[in-house]
Amino acid sequence: MSTLADFQKKNPDYKILSIDDPDFKKYGKVYTKYDISEVKDYMDKNVKISSPSNFYTPSNKDLEKIPAIQEMGKDIYAFMPIEAGECTGQSTNFSAIEYHQGSETNIMLTDVIMVLGQRSTLDTKGEYSPSEDGQIFFVPAGTVVEFYSTTLHYAPIKVHDSGFSIIVILIKGSNEELPADFKSDNKRIVKQNKFQLVDPSRKDKIAIGVEVGLTGKLIEMTPLDK
Repeated sequence: MSTLADFQKKNPDYKILSIDDPDFKKYGKVYTKYDISEVKDYMDKNVKISSPSNFYTPSNKDLEKIPAIQEMGKDIYAFMPIEAGECTGQSTNFSAIEYHQGSETNIMLTDVIMVLGQRSTLDTKGEYSPSEDGQIFFVPAGTVVEFYSTTLHYAPIKVHDSGFSIIVILIKGSNEELPADFKSDNKRIVKQNKFQLVDPSRKDKIAIGVEVGLTGKLIEMTPLDK
């Protein structure tokens, strides 16, 4: 039995699709041309999967020097300045959505679950239910995927109990703190080039001013090996 089949069996309440499903093309593009062995070697030697909470750094200069990531910058971002950083953690649920101006490229170093949706749904309804409006995909380790700027997403859900590990590539400056005097009427803005809404359960985010915009049942999954 495949890892996807095993995970689906452990989480029967959800329909989990593979990235080969035609619906995935609405959200992003999978690349197979890049040699990510140097990225994997760096992460294996230098970065441990965080626990109990998630960890994300927008810009890791060592990762940004790796030829494969520089090549992605040229091919996917047309030589715009980019940043690349690691995101690791232990998420078992999907409690927020976000989007950016410009694609986000992920290098998956572990198997992950991605819950994806379309910004047009959010903008039409004014709110968003991941369990009703979104789709769930199993993305295997070793995958390089570009998520379009119209794709709603958030941190991965772990497949294995040991956690998840990915690289996040974005236009340089994304996810950095806003200037102290920043003002905007757009209440979705939480950081530079980061637009986010959260589930009512995210009291931590709400306490710092992030808007509630998610409705419906919270997606909660059980990892393998547990």
